[in-house]
Amino acid sequence: MVLVVAAILVVFAVRTYHPREAIALQQAERLRNDLRNIQMLAITWNQALRLTTTAATGSTCVPAVLAKYEVRCVSGSATPPCNGVNPVVNPATGQAYSVSLECGLDLTGPGFTLDIDALGRPKNGAAFINASATFTISGASTARSVVVAPVTGLATAQ
Repeated sequence: MVLVVAAILVVFAVRTYHPREAIALQQAERLRNDLRNIQMLAITWNQALRLTTTAATGSTCVPAVLAKYEVRCVSGSATPPCNGVNPVVNPATGQAYSVSLECGLDLTGPGFTLDIDALGRPKNGAAFINASATFTISGASTARSVVVAPVTGLATAQ
């Protein structure tokens, strides 16, 4: 009798568990935290930073085709903290600020380049954004959004 009850519980647990949803939420939270970190770095370095996104380019799970986002200086200068066209170095990790999403997830940006100026304000090129910028992390049947508010640049995961 105990085995039958345990088997029934396992069947329900497996049917209701959706790992892609949990992974998409985790990646959205990471992007939100990274956006907040980018704001602080832009203010600290007194340097405008740009978040660039790259969508996944295939269905295989090799690093070269995974969706990712990177942080670069807007100016493209080679003086630290800028590395020319390469991503800046994340002071927290000592590595290039480039984050690849989990296999099976895709990333779409707001349709324009998101820059964070030296005061932490979100911009689209030279102009301040006048509407929220939304990044969407999707995979299988799930989608999570990270929304950047105009003026303040406050990022929230949904």
